[in-house]
Amino acid sequence: MNLSQITLRTSDGDAQPVTALFHRLNSVLPVNQKIVSVAPDMLAADALKKLKEYRFSQLPVVVGREVLGIFSYRSFANAVVTLGQNAPKNQRFNALELQVDDCLEKPTFARVTDEFVEWFDFVDQHDALLVGEPNRLQGIVTAMDILRYLYGVASPFVLIAEIELGLRALMQLAVNAETLAACATECLKDKYTDQLPTRLEDMTFNDYVQIIGDGRSWDHFQKFMGGNRARTRAKLEQLRDLRNIVFHFKRGITVEEHETLAAGREWMLLKARAAEARREEANQ
Repeated sequence: MNLSQITLRTSDGDAQPVTALFHRLNSVLPVNQKIVSVAPDMLAADALKKLKEYRFSQLPVVVGREVLGIFSYRSFANAVVTLGQNAPKNQRFNALELQVDDCLEKPTFARVTDEFVEWFDFVDQHDALLVGEPNRLQGIVTAMDILRYLYGVASPFVLIAEIELGLRALMQLAVNAETLAACATECLKDKYTDQLPTRLEDMTFNDYVQIIGDGRSWDHFQKFMGGNRARTRAKLEQLRDLRNIVFHFKRGITVEEHETLAAGREWMLLKARAAEARREEANQ
């Protein structure tokens, strides 16, 4: 059986190919992308206006379904230089009279199933990549499309990393190793039957939440966490639950959940800034 024929079910019950789980060009292509093109007999001056209108660096040159080439600022400049140098000396050369087909670059195509990392250098040099075949253009991938896609994939992990490392740093400021071990022994004894962790590096995010949110140890952390213990614990538990969803790949997070992570990151950054300000003030 072909792996591409195997399907799985999403959380909504929709059928999805297993191969859709892998990050390839078909993942990067913008959804419902409208491809803007130019005709070969269009004046280059009008094509340049179209580039400016859409804020593109290049456009495919298309007749029917056939992609003949690429028109770009670069291809126009190259044509002006080449044709201008080769023009008869007794004939006035006017760049505004050039047509698009005077300024073509050879198109390069990638397949939708290609790994997009294979095309990084090409996109870096050419700004965009045609996806499909000369008679079947399926889409255009730009450097910004790749950047947006990678940001969407990576940003939850980056936000969680900042939240967790920030929380760990605040706990280190709040208590010394001896006090932390005492808090862990008191707050985590019902969770661990043996080898109870006493160092932050050996604890889970949930352990941090249990220690900070426990009334018996709250006084140690209130100065750095601020606010009300119940509200602080509830916020940390919400971030913990989202962390588990992301890191255990249970499902994709929603826009609202991503906003919650971003807000949690800003909250943690605010606590870190306040802690640094207090330390600087104490050292003066």
